[in-house]
Amino acid sequence: MRRDSAAQSALLRLRHLIASEFAPGDRLPPEKELAETLEVSRTTVREALVVLAAEDIVTRQWGAGTFVSAPSKVASLNMSTVESYRDRVGAGGRVVTLLEASCDLVPPPAPAAAALQLEAGAKAWHVRRLFAVDGAPSALMSEIVPAQLFGRPIDPNPMLRIDTSLYELLNRHSPGAAMHASTELEAVCVHGDDARALDLADGAPVLRATQTTFARRGEPVAHGVSLQRTDLVRMRITR
Repeated sequence: MRRDSAAQSALLRLRHLIASEFAPGDRLPPEKELAETLEVSRTTVREALVVLAAEDIVTRQWGAGTFVSAPSKVASLNMSTVESYRDRVGAGGRVVTLLEASCDLVPPPAPAAAALQLEAGAKAWHVRRLFAVDGAPSALMSEIVPAQLFGRPIDPNPMLRIDTSLYELLNRHSPGAAMHASTELEAVCVHGDDARALDLADGAPVLRATQTTFARRGEPVAHGVSLQRTDLVRMRITR
């Protein structure tokens, strides 16, 4: 197993261990004991604890140990890896659901067509999804995916279910199709139908993320814009 895959696996197992066997305020076992339980090195455990501390899942007190943090009122959206919104927010113990989803074959907006290097007149799939965190509308996502990807038609309909993310869809179609993403963030005001979908007042502030996803060799394979409520989900970039 590759080093990065082993580290991610250990991190996921440690998340599950904390969620299933410990309560807020509990002190975690020493790193050596956790390493033996997870069958990984102490270095891997230490790296995983650093990530969990950055996400406020645990609190590290030098000389006293590592303790399970009380649940935050605001969910954390960790941007350090290429993962789905469902997995990023759900990793913190929140319940992520899909409230609405639609899929249409349309002429793509000009910014998406340029980002995806599509020919004039080409159509693309427009997938629009509204996510909720703990029952409250939290993120409105609009994804543009080429109708043809690597010479084969792509079916985006699995994305209309919560169990299939954009990254999973792309990698099922062609292994390695979603290797990394470039995201631009800006604070904007939301209006009209978008505001109503997110259960916000007209003109309320949200975080807009414009993202292009790239394949292994740098080919652009998807372009999307998401509007996210910052009162429900706080974005976290760990470096």
